[in-house]
Amino acid sequence: MRLGLLVALAVGSACPGRGGGSGGSGTGNFRRPNYPVASVYEIDPDFEGEWRGDVAGLRGTLVIGPLDDRNYYGSFTTLDSNTEYTMLIEQSYVSTPEDEAVASNRALFTWQDGLGSRGHGWLLINRDDTALTGSFGYSAATEGVGSWSFTRVEAPLE
Repeated sequence: MRLGLLVALAVGSACPGRGGGSGGSGTGNFRRPNYPVASVYEIDPDFEGEWRGDVAGLRGTLVIGPLDDRNYYGSFTTLDSNTEYTMLIEQSYVSTPEDEAVASNRALFTWQDGLGSRGHGWLLINRDDTALTGSFGYSAATEGVGSWSFTRVEAPLE
């Protein structure tokens, strides 16, 4: 009985998404999420909008829109439209000493490319709401695929 359980656990841990194996990408070891510390600024961060920059060296546009108070949708498309990532983004909240939940500068996301690749990642917004940095990975990993670097596209003057 114990031997059978150990064999089942060993086989299960080698499967992608089960705590071992390749993490679904076929290109490396499974890694657990590694998120940066969330910080609170004087004003609530604003992730919504259009951003230009690159993901893993691919230049393009990231559009983030609201779903509800804490969740956003995101779509990154390369300039040549050959790569697109669709994202579900959740802004992290931090508890204050008064036990109040306050919006932070960090957002966690899941992504997929529509071709079978998917995973997790994170974004940090700067104090001025003008730049995003982040990272993403396959499966549960939040690194390994590449980094994110964006600046906000300013609205045209009216």
